[in-house]
Amino acid sequence: MDTSHPATTLLRAQWTTRPPGLRLTGAIEPASHAALERHLADLLSRFPGRRAVHIDLTGVHSLDLVGTALLIATRNALRRHDRDLHLRLPADWTGTSGGAP
Repeated sequence: MDTSHPATTLLRAQWTTRPPGLRLTGAIEPASHAALERHLADLLSRFPGRRAVHIDLTGVHSLDLVGTALLIATRNALRRHDRDLHLRLPADWTGTSGGAP
């Protein structure tokens, strides 16, 4: 995990078409929860007719529990409409409680 970024780095989002979805960079922390929530809500309607949408988290250096819950809620909302959410994670993400991406 790259620890050279300060924890307060702004969350940035970029819409992608190949694959259809969203690329996030920066930190998912309390200061960025509202922006993340808006982008995830837009994701549900931005790609109509797409069976799967993608979120690229390879540029995210910090992911807190609330951010994780927002991603899970988005996945659940997509599943209710028979759609899938695919996450692209950083190569060094361990998935343990001690390390967010």
